[in-house]
Amino acid sequence: MENTKSINLKSGVDEIFQVNPSESDQSTLARYRVLADGISRIFGSSCEVVIHSLEDMSSSVVTIFNGHVTGRTVGSPITDLALQVLGRSLDSDEDVIGPYFSKTESGRQLKSVTVLLRNAENTPIGFLCINFDLSVPFHDLLLAFTPIGSTQSETGEHFAPDVGALVRRAIGEERESIARIEKASRSERNSRLILALEKRGIFGIKGSVEHAAHELGVTKFTIYKYLRALRS
Repeated sequence: MENTKSINLKSGVDEIFQVNPSESDQSTLARYRVLADGISRIFGSSCEVVIHSLEDMSSSVVTIFNGHVTGRTVGSPITDLALQVLGRSLDSDEDVIGPYFSKTESGRQLKSVTVLLRNAENTPIGFLCINFDLSVPFHDLLLAFTPIGSTQSETGEHFAPDVGALVRRAIGEERESIARIEKASRSERNSRLILALEKRGIFGIKGSVEHAAHELGVTKFTIYKYLRALRS
């Protein structure tokens, strides 16, 4: 059975908000955990990311990364601003608040954004809050945003504006490798290129076959023939 909780919101006018979390609502909040994790990783240890559940305001924090920024942990209560946002949400669709600035109890200056999370029925079920610590020394901040001194490996990710550019880039890179093979015929080189693109997963993208055919100077049916042979 679902728990029914009532809270009194102070947002200019007292209002009663009923929270009836379902299993679906709880699953929705749980799925946001990976998003919170990803945000905290890209911005580093100076960025706290929190997920609040509206099931119990006295212990609303259900997920938190880099909680040292505000000193909170799982089970900490909701904030006064979150209550105000919740109150306003009853009469509007304002789901993103910020950026805004605040200070922690220890005096850290924060830049924050609060995002209201709703379920399929458009009912508020929680918050995703991002709090960036602006008091971090610039040197530490620089290290977090540059590969200098990083233990993480670099990858060859490319940000193509369209499928054609993605295919051209992939073919260009693979051609450099295949060019080292001596005495290979054009047919053999194309075959190796198509194999390389298949391994990259390029042909899983709609329209990639046509772009590859244009770049290689063959018909799309030729590429399909190679792919059938490879996949069989």
